[in-house]
Amino acid sequence: IAIFLGALVAYQGSRALVVGDASTAINNAAGVAAWQKSVGLAFELSIQRWALDNVEIVEILNYFYLSAHWIVTTAFFVWLWFQRRSVYPYVRNAFLAANGIALIIFMVYPVAPPRLLGGGFVDTLNQVSNVDLHGGVLSGLFNPYAAVPSMHFGYSIMIAIVAVWLVRNWPMRLLAIAYPVIVFFTIVGTANHFVIDAVAGFAVVAAGFALIAAWMWLRGRPIRAASGA
Repeated sequence: IAIFLGALVAYQGSRALVVGDASTAINNAAGVAAWQKSVGLAFELSIQRWALDNVEIVEILNYFYLSAHWIVTTAFFVWLWFQRRSVYPYVRNAFLAANGIALIIFMVYPVAPPRLLGGGFVDTLNQVSNVDLHGGVLSGLFNPYAAVPSMHFGYSIMIAIVAVWLVRNWPMRLLAIAYPVIVFFTIVGTANHFVIDAVAGFAVVAAGFALIAAWMWLRGRPIRAASGA
């Protein structure tokens, strides 16, 4: 618990370093949007417009965005600790390493989410669910200019891959595989992330796992997965 709390403090510290740099974050977001358009990845608006045709779905996505990131990730690590403790240190350390990489990127390259960019994007949290991430209690929990990488998606793909690796129960495996798909649809449909943000989130998590795997190999401590049910 102390380790995770320390990581949270580090995140808050990074937030303090970049908050208020709105102009740079908006300019970087515009650059991301332009690059995506040039390579044919700019389909966020199509997803959001479909979602906005179903307001009830948008409301669910909004609260899923705000809560699942914390609840599912915490539940995953609790399960890992009690059920697959032999691999817990590896996954925990890789998770922390990935977050360390992400924090550096957040500080060096702040990027605003699409909902702050305009161009047809709708801030569904504010306009549909009356949730303001830039004021009140929630403003102290989120870095408004940390769109790249999307750690919402990064955490979800980490959970999916580790669960498929460790769990032998196919319904649970399918549920784990579905989780990042739902998260991707959520972060794009609520205009909180670009498509490339999710790709970056996956890359950062992969880098975190690779770094810790290499470190363990150098120490002569190979990773051994516990048998799963």
